[in-house]
Amino acid sequence: MTEIYKQLEKANFLFFEYGITALDAYFDEKPRPIKFLAVQCSLVELARAFDTLQYPGLPYADASLCDELRVICTEDALEENLGSSWMNFRRNPSNGIFYDKGNIYNSLRARSISTPCSESSELERSLFDTTLLATFLEIPPALPESCAVPTSPSVLFQRDLLVGILSGPHPASGFELLKQSGFIAREWPEIALLDHVDHSKDFHPEGNGWNHTMQTFSYRKNRDLTLSLALLLHDIGKSESQSNEGHRFDKHAELGARRAAKFLSRLGFSEEIQKDVKFLIRYHMMPAALPILPVQKTEELIKDPRFPVLLELFRCDEFSSFKDAERYYDACNMYQSIRRNLRNPYRKADGSKVYASRRSGSHFS
Repeated sequence: MTEIYKQLEKANFLFFEYGITALDAYFDEKPRPIKFLAVQCSLVELARAFDTLQYPGLPYADASLCDELRVICTEDALEENLGSSWMNFRRNPSNGIFYDKGNIYNSLRARSISTPCSESSELERSLFDTTLLATFLEIPPALPESCAVPTSPSVLFQRDLLVGILSGPHPASGFELLKQSGFIAREWPEIALLDHVDHSKDFHPEGNGWNHTMQTFSYRKNRDLTLSLALLLHDIGKSESQSNEGHRFDKHAELGARRAAKFLSRLGFSEEIQKDVKFLIRYHMMPAALPILPVQKTEELIKDPRFPVLLELFRCDEFSSFKDAERYYDACNMYQSIRRNLRNPYRKADGSKVYASRRSGSHFS
């Protein structure tokens, strides 16, 4: 991203981060993977400066400078109205100075963020801005009556929206608002079905599948996209799982992993992300059994570099149900123990000794 900023400066383009990107910087939040720039130039001038310029046809961007950077070309990068007062909040990335063209400073200080649907005539842009703004709020706002679901949102629009929500400080607020709009039921039915997954109050006092999933985000220690996608999708297999031999949602992890992979593929996520999220969902129940399973059955999984993320998913899953932390810490202790043994050339993964034959160099126990 810094390199692109340097290229813009070299081309003598005046540019500002705006909207969500500027607000993240103001609130000292971690920058989201998707950034938004207002650049003072024409689209033709921008194309001359960047050979790789793309034209995604998005309601909130004239062009993309890379997979993560959306650009609006304006006659005046500082003064031009880009929609609601919140979207007109700007930041100069070269010196860090903010520009409050919408007179929202008092609201910023109080974090009193109003949703801007009534201020925009473009439905796709309106819903996009409103939903991402909601992620700054701990309590989900009510959906303005003027907001409507766009008729045919593109794959890129949906992926930007999903990534923008997940990488915000309070994803649950954005998802609640998006659910109110009817967007999730129509475009992401796999996720909407969580609202119909009934949980036993003994195991999930937080509520049904939707409530449980939203609760997991409050326990994240970081906003890693792969982890966040796994949190969102880890229980989507429950809606098609069956009760079997005392298991209320038998094989829901396997079913959910397949569903998640299809969902992510539909939204154009990379194969690497699809693979990693599928792994996390497929094995998200395993850490609970780690202390009691034979080490031979878990050794290969524990060697996987994604296992620490799996433990973090397990922690958020456990804590969102207000369970005792003991199972999580037991799993962590067993993981650390097995890892220590694997690093020890005189021990097997289960801690048993390895004996070397002086004659043949073979190993047996």
